[in-house]
Amino acid sequence: MNTNYVISVITRDKPGIIEQLSKVINEHQGNWLASNFCRLSGQFAGIVEFSCPSEESVNVLNALESLSSPDFQLSVAKGESQGEQNTNVVQLEIMGNDKQGIIKEISRILASHHVNLLKLSSSCESAPNWGSLLFKAQAEIEIPKDLDLDDLTESLEEIANDLVVEVNLSSNSSQQ
Repeated sequence: MNTNYVISVITRDKPGIIEQLSKVINEHQGNWLASNFCRLSGQFAGIVEFSCPSEESVNVLNALESLSSPDFQLSVAKGESQGEQNTNVVQLEIMGNDKQGIIKEISRILASHHVNLLKLSSSCESAPNWGSLLFKAQAEIEIPKDLDLDDLTESLEEIANDLVVEVNLSSNSSQQ
């Protein structure tokens, strides 16, 4: 039987970080399942999901803990099995002039509708011909099956006007 784990790591960016993690996981018969890494303000940050034989759990956790230091922050959490979900997955895109509070307001609306944020990627980049920053975000959200997508869209559009951003929801399900 296998056990799943999720590792989060933050460290000063340098070559070899992923090699260190993958070596430890591999030495304990682990299988790297998924990951997401990026460099932010000179720091390398990311998460890894892996599985390993349950009898190797103590060994792999000890080996990962030995990598941790004040300059190499590492945290490990045991994965949970996911039962049947009564939800749909929807894509959310946000774009507009950058200003403080966009994520705060969008996440407030999502939480008020019991929407779970599965993935979020955001960036600020120079807007062509404007000279100001353009905020862009893409998210994957999990909405309750009984939530009317039109109600969520309406709530998001109300705050989008105040924030001066475009908000688009798209779903592959028949709900749209």
